[in-house]
Formats: sequence, C-alpha cells, structure tokens
Amino acid sequence: MKFFLSLVFTLLALSSCVSEDTKVDPAQSKIHYDLALELAQYSLYQNALEEFDLAIQFDPGNSNAYRKKGLVKFGLKQYEEAEKLFKKVISLDPESVQAHINLGMVKYSIGDKVDAKKLWEKAINIKKDDDDSKAINNIANLYKEEKNYDKAIEHYRLASSNDPSNSMYMNNLADALRLNGKLDQAAEVLQDSLKLNPTGMGTYFNLGMVYKDLKENKKAINSFEKSLQTNSSLTKAYYQIAQIHFTTKNHDAALKSIENAIKFSPTNQTYQKFQEKIIASQTK
Repeated sequence: MKFFLSLVFTLLALSSCVSEDTKVDPAQSKIHYDLALELAQYSLYQNALEEFDLAIQFDPGNSNAYRKKGLVKFGLKQYEEAEKLFKKVISLDPESVQAHINLGMVKYSIGDKVDAKKLWEKAINIKKDDDDSKAINNIANLYKEEKNYDKAIEHYRLASSNDPSNSMYMNNLADALRLNGKLDQAAEVLQDSLKLNPTGMGTYFNLGMVYKDLKENKKAINSFEKSLQTNSSLTKAYYQIAQIHFTTKNHDAALKSIENAIKFSPTNQTYQKFQEKIIASQTK
C-alpha cells in the first residue's frame, strides 16, 4: 500500500508537467488510464478523473478512458457530465454495448425510464451471441417496478441463463417470484443461489422474505440474522425481524431490533414510526 501510494504521488507529479501540446501517444495514454483505474479503486476520485483526462489527452480516441471517467462521474451523481461522456464513447464506438447500458443507467437515474429501456433494448440488439445479461436484468427491474411480475420473471430467467454464475440475477428472479406469489419456486431458486455464493447477504435476506410470507417465522428470523452476519448494518433485515417479533407480540425483541435499524439509519422515518408504534403498544 505504501509503495503504491508513493508511486502514485510520483506519477501525479509527473502528470502536472504535461504540456497542452501533447502529441498522441497511446502507450502514455494507457499508463495514465491504468493509474486512473487504480486511483478509483482507492476512492481517490478527483485524482482518477485527472488521470483519465491525461489518458484522453494522450489519445483522444481512447474510448475506454471516456467510459470509465463517465462511470466515476456517475458514481459521484454528476449525471449530466456522465451522460456526455457515455455519448462520446458511443460516437467513437457505436457498437459499445456497455456504453449503451451505462447511458441507460444515467437516464434511469434522472427519471427517464422510457429512454433507459430503449437504450438497454438497443444494447441487447447491437451484437449477437454477446453477454446481454446486465441490460436484460435492468429491463426486468423496470417490469418489477411496474408490478408486471410475469414479464420481470421472464427477463430475470433470461439474464440468469446468460450468466448462470451471477447470484444477483437469481436473487432478483426469486424476489419477483415471491412478489408474484410463487413462494416455493422462489425458495428453490434461492437455495440454488446459495450453492453459488454460500455467504450471499442478499440471498439470505430474500430467503427471509419468502419464509416470512410463508408464516415460517423462525426460519425467516434465522435467514435475516444470517444476512446480518455478512453485513451488520443491513437495516432492512433488522426492520423485518422487528416486524415479525411485533406480530408475535414479542415487543421487547421487536424494540431491540428496530433500535438496531435506527442506529445505522437514524433519519429513517419508517423505522422511527415503527419504533413509536412498538413503544405505544407496550404502554397499553
């Protein structure tokens, strides 16, 4: 780590000496691009953006640099700049599947779900026999938001078949099955997901939701607790546990669980109102 940081600062110092009349040099562009990726991994986003700029300066045709810079901007919620960068990538490489998916995410994030879906559909149709699972999963998410569970299930199955090792797609499929009332199928998919990722936080949480809907409270609590073993700040798991305890009139346990949720998310009004409801029930 110390060696890496010392190398970074050395390269950053050298970067500041680059003139405005830099000649095209793909090799130098790659050096700055690789450094930018490393900096982004360490959450040094401003430095990463500067290195992406240098990568572009040394090679204005470096579409990867534009796209990765766009991803950093997107992560920083600078959507307008991210959109421009993804559009630049598409102008350089009209068949960039990932740029279309990324631009779709920008559109989705600013509330333009219609254009987002169009971009994801275009990404799917750009090339044959490529991995379209991300775009398909995103479209499935839209259908789930619309409560069109049959369409969501269809697309989640397709995404999962394209990338069978991706437990997230299986978890999404299971959640759509649960919401569609197909609880046994949902549980089966989640058990298969655990075979891929035995410590899956999301998998155990979704399994808890299935058991909760099946009124199998002990199994539900056990699954939620397993999800918390992976991420102790997963507030929605505490909330679900609190709800189960409250419905079974174990108010002390419910209060303890919702207090844990509030500890990690102190401004969440849903949690606060539920805490007030539990306290009010104890005083009756």
